[in-house]
Amino acid sequence: MWKLFRIVCVCLLGLVQLALADEVAVSSTAARDWVNSKGQELLQTLSETDPIVKYSKLDKMMTEYVNLDYVSQFVIGKYGKIMTPEQKERYRGLFQRYILSLYKQFNLNIEDGGIKFSIDSVTEHPRFTTVQCTIDPSDVLKNIKIEKIPVKFKLIRGLNDAVQAVDLEISEVSMVIEYRKRFYQMIKEEDEDINWFLDRFDDKVRANERAFLQKAEI
Repeated sequence: MWKLFRIVCVCLLGLVQLALADEVAVSSTAARDWVNSKGQELLQTLSETDPIVKYSKLDKMMTEYVNLDYVSQFVIGKYGKIMTPEQKERYRGLFQRYILSLYKQFNLNIEDGGIKFSIDSVTEHPRFTTVQCTIDPSDVLKNIKIEKIPVKFKLIRGLNDAVQAVDLEISEVSMVIEYRKRFYQMIKEEDEDINWFLDRFDDKVRANERAFLQKAEI
């Protein structure tokens, strides 16, 4: 169940993207409004009873609110410098499919109003704004004693002057950094051979997608 709520928190973020070169800070009001609106939209989506409708909406939120290309560049980090253009193109496509396949491995059946979140504080910095929130899943896990989950968003104004998230911390753990660690380990396990890594990554993505299709009985 804890994994489920980590996925919910990631979805609440809309995942993450790296800061763009021309970012400017987000006002406290805009940051608060962004977290409120995206959070409410996510929770309403999770209450959808039709799994196909639910995950289609989640996919739309993910691709519209997150710069997945920028996220993929950060996650691959130093290894992006040794990739050929063809390898980079293949990786970017696989990364987007991978992100969209992650939450489809879980039965995200949350009743409307089952999870609550509150905004505790908003702090403006010269180039970004942080929003500290608390996630409360106690209404869902009524028979399990669970602490409220602290979540921090880092927001900037990015593409087309839109408010975008650039990082998410869950209980002080950065999700972006965790993804990078995971991918670095995968590459090292393939002796830093990028083609081998991409083949393994492709297998992982396909396995996730097959599992979802079987579960949805498509």
